[in-house]
Amino acid sequence: MLEKIKDYKNVISERVIERLSEFEKKLKNINRWGEDVVNRLKNFLLLGKFIRGGLVLFTEEMYSGKFSPAAIDIAVSCELFQAGLLIHDDIMDQDTMRRQNKTIFYQYKEVFDELTSESYHFGESMGICAGDIAYFLGFDNLSQIDIDKNILIKIIGLFSREMVYVGLGQMQDVYYSSTDKELNEDKILSIYLYKTARYTFSLPLMAGAMLAGIPNEEIRKLEALGENFGIVFQIKDDELGMFGSYEKIGKPIGSDIQEKKKTFYYYYLNELANQRDFETIKNIYSKKEIDNNDVEVIRNLIEKYKIQEKINEKLCLFSDFIRDGIKSLTASENYKKELFEFLDYNLTRNF
Repeated sequence: MLEKIKDYKNVISERVIERLSEFEKKLKNINRWGEDVVNRLKNFLLLGKFIRGGLVLFTEEMYSGKFSPAAIDIAVSCELFQAGLLIHDDIMDQDTMRRQNKTIFYQYKEVFDELTSESYHFGESMGICAGDIAYFLGFDNLSQIDIDKNILIKIIGLFSREMVYVGLGQMQDVYYSSTDKELNEDKILSIYLYKTARYTFSLPLMAGAMLAGIPNEEIRKLEALGENFGIVFQIKDDELGMFGSYEKIGKPIGSDIQEKKKTFYYYYLNELANQRDFETIKNIYSKKEIDNNDVEVIRNLIEKYKIQEKINEKLCLFSDFIRDGIKSLTASENYKKELFEFLDYNLTRNF
């Protein structure tokens, strides 16, 4: 399936370039920022893996035998929405690197470094605008897809709903990252579900299935399957953020600690640590700036309290849900096999 995703990316990338070039022609006449923002978005999109867009094509193909031009355009919108979310996420987390490049808001900040003492605020403001533009271009792109109007209305409604869910999940994440309010596993899973899982997996799986015209019962199965895939994906992302390398993931290691993200690692550290280690953890997570030594201390405590074993238990639990979900689908066995392989990739990926 990974090879398919790569092939899908080539197809989607060509359409991204076409559509954004069309948008650029329209927007460059508005003011200097029209051409500027579209080019930055284009470069940013093309650096992505296109997993979300690829899943749209895969799902329609899984049920129809092939993917359509409409699926490619829906995939383009998936990637535009993803770009907007990442641009805004980087502003909220104050991350200056993404995909081994400077983040969009930080690019704008550097444009005006020598012109104003408020260049950081300028960069954030421009980044917010760029993210908003990515969303609206995504909806504009969806609105022009040539398919049955009833299906198109359902798909646009699906995107609208899931983007609202992402916003609410992000608000919950910001709230818990900014406070010491009591947290439990269900609340962490809720953040994972609405901030990441549904729009990353449920949304493209459902959109591709709607294009294929499959029954609602099967779409609901794909919705649940996507939720479980997304939770595994996010747990694995947390692991890579803690133990990966900058060269692999394209952003600084330990950023979840810096940003006080309430991950399962954070939860179990606080639940299991003795008083002395608890104070150490609290001190590190309260710092405005952390260094490699701080990250190493947290890694050692994760090992000391065998927290990775608990994380692996979670991965096993949701992996079992995924396997059961794949088996229940009406799709052909060769496509189910590819979904099983995709699960294996998510469990073993190192970037």
